Amino acid sequence: MREERTGHTLQTTALVHEAYIRLVHGDSSDIDTQAHFFAVAARVMRHILVDHARGARRVKRGQGIRKISFEEAAPLSDDRLEGIAAVDEALTRLAAFDSRKSRVFEMRFFSGMSMDQMAGVLKVSPVTIMRDWRMAKAWLAREIGWS
Repeated sequence: MREERTGHTLQTTALVHEAYIRLVHGDSSDIDTQAHFFAVAARVMRHILVDHARGARRVKRGQGIRKISFEEAAPLSDDRLEGIAAVDEALTRLAAFDSRKSRVFEMRFFSGMSMDQMAGVLKVSPVTIMRDWRMAKAWLAREIGWS
């Protein structure tokens, strides 16, 4: 977010505030560790970003869609919103047959969780998380056409 231009459509503080409101008003009573909190926060931020991207896509009606790299998909400027929506759609397809890989990608991509934190949340080894991360990245790159 530090490298984003000023005035892009979704500010960091707006994202954090919206995530906070959703976390406080949601059922967060079963969050028991910091890593689990970050996993839940990643999911909430994913939904906020996707909702925002879909809103922008509706306005633009899909004109000018281009393939983007992982680095370009980082939030949150107008030209990156379509990439977030594409990531969400691909993650939904991935979750249909491998939910753990989808969750690993979600936690890493949307909240920047470490391999050890994700391993704690998902109750698997860090090696398994690393393997899932590589597989999810490769699968999404193929699905979305990332370079």
